[in-house]
Amino acid sequence: MTPDQARTEAPEAVSCPRSPRAGEWALDGYTRRDVVVVGDRFARFARGDRVLTLSDLLALLESGGLPAPGCHWVVHFGQGVDTADGERLEAACGRSDGAVRLADPETFRRRPESPAVVHKSRPENVLLAGVHSPEPARCRAELRIHRDNELVLDHHTGEHVQGIVIIEAMRQICIAQFETAIRPGLAPAAAYAGVWQRIDLSFEDFLFPLPATVESVIVDSDLGRETHLKFRATTAVRQHGRAVATAGIEYSMIAQERIDTLERRKADQATRAYLG
Repeated sequence: MTPDQARTEAPEAVSCPRSPRAGEWALDGYTRRDVVVVGDRFARFARGDRVLTLSDLLALLESGGLPAPGCHWVVHFGQGVDTADGERLEAACGRSDGAVRLADPETFRRRPESPAVVHKSRPENVLLAGVHSPEPARCRAELRIHRDNELVLDHHTGEHVQGIVIIEAMRQICIAQFETAIRPGLAPAAAYAGVWQRIDLSFEDFLFPLPATVESVIVDSDLGRETHLKFRATTAVRQHGRAVATAGIEYSMIAQERIDTLERRKADQATRAYLG
């Protein structure tokens, strides 16, 4: 769903009853309710009760449809909310006299990785933020889905995030692990391109537009040829601590000059074979 297809009218405010219901609890004389905000792209996932789109929440704040006296909302960030969105929401919450606040303002301030780290050209197509490798063989990052990511622009199969996003996130964590934890130790430094030879992928649950993590563990490697480095890794995408998908991946990082030559030769062979 595109932003202009999202609801434009503010939803009815959700008041807090005297007795806390599911998802609410009394604290220091007021009732707290935790909600999630997601980008308008994920409007089908938004319920208007526990999950709201960014446009709906901003409309509520701007129209005065705030929680009833004695009820405070705590807003958690889901997917599709970028830094600029977070700043708009933070400013709007600041005008609510404390009725609505952000659970973790630093979440939206943590910018996604540079496109170069995951071998992409456009920043909206980066799926990782906060890449961290406590040791070269282990890497972990937050999943960060931009509302205009190329893989979510035309998806109509329900409330979940499609599997191709998971596959691309796994590709990106392998590339990011190489670029940030392995490549700096190589001499001489050179540009590399990633080539996958094999993937054994299992989907174990739906991925929803909520916080998630991506991880990679290199279980075997061959660094004997600096122009052609080989790796075998296990990767996973996790949400709420549970794996929604896992994969065993065999891939190579090949020096750019070498792969350019190889690709040109094979492209010429393919063209000749097609033309007979």
